Amino acid sequence: MEADRGPSRRIVPSLVAFAVVVGTVWLVATVWPIRPTPKPTPTEVRAPIETPALTDLTSPVVPTRVGFVGFPHEGATLSTPKRGELVLSYFGEQFTHWYEVWVYADGRLIWQREGNLREGANEYATGFLEQRLTPGGVTLLLRRASAEAALFGFPWRPPYPASWLPPRAWEDRTIRAYVPSRYAVCYLGLARPIPPSRILSWLPASAARLLRERAFDVSNVEAWLRGFGGGCSSVTTEDARTVAEALEDAGFGQDEEFQKAYSLTYYFEGRGVIRNEAVIRFDPILPHGEVGCTSCG
Repeated sequence: MEADRGPSRRIVPSLVAFAVVVGTVWLVATVWPIRPTPKPTPTEVRAPIETPALTDLTSPVVPTRVGFVGFPHEGATLSTPKRGELVLSYFGEQFTHWYEVWVYADGRLIWQREGNLREGANEYATGFLEQRLTPGGVTLLLRRASAEAALFGFPWRPPYPASWLPPRAWEDRTIRAYVPSRYAVCYLGLARPIPPSRILSWLPASAARLLRERAFDVSNVEAWLRGFGGGCSSVTTEDARTVAEALEDAGFGQDEEFQKAYSLTYYFEGRGVIRNEAVIRFDPILPHGEVGCTSCG
């Protein structure tokens, strides 16, 4: 007589079904792990931060050079006002480059730097450049302990002076050429001191007359000039052009290599049996009356 298998036959399918369910749950848990749903967190409101308004130095677009050596182009807008009260100045080296910077009460920031800067006049010097600060921007600079800290202190970002200032400190951050209303035409001996009156006697009559009438005291001019017994004349930009044209017409030689880099300069040799080499150079006069010298650093 065959044994009754009824109960066992009913249990086996149940065990198989249970195993399939367990396996499925394990597979889902392994392949698609169950993670808790992240809870939303309150949004943190941060205080606004003003960062320095810098030109993008990584931009492949190279702007046109705005600095110049010699004279500005015809019709260039003069820097105004013609005279200004100097409130801060600096001369020194930063990251292997020499800087000269002047800050005025009216907000003008006038500066120059040696070396190749993309806004500069050439690969050797920038020429004199100008930017504009707000009254608040000038105050921010003057609050610092020294001129160096004001212009190049943390968080200064090379190569522009005062680049740490926030956007609200700038009236116009655009870098432009400083266009002077007056030039100093200075004349001196090279190998030995030569009296200014004698140098002027070697120049074309029209140029000598104009320079003689506009001569000024050179006691506050750079030592390079005082040491060689030279003289200077303060003339308008247009009169400076007139003098330069007279020198060109008379055949005076221009030091093209030096002029190209730093300053509009003429060399010549005066009359006489003794060596009488002399130089005439044209440099802008800054708003506070100082003669700017691109090559004196």
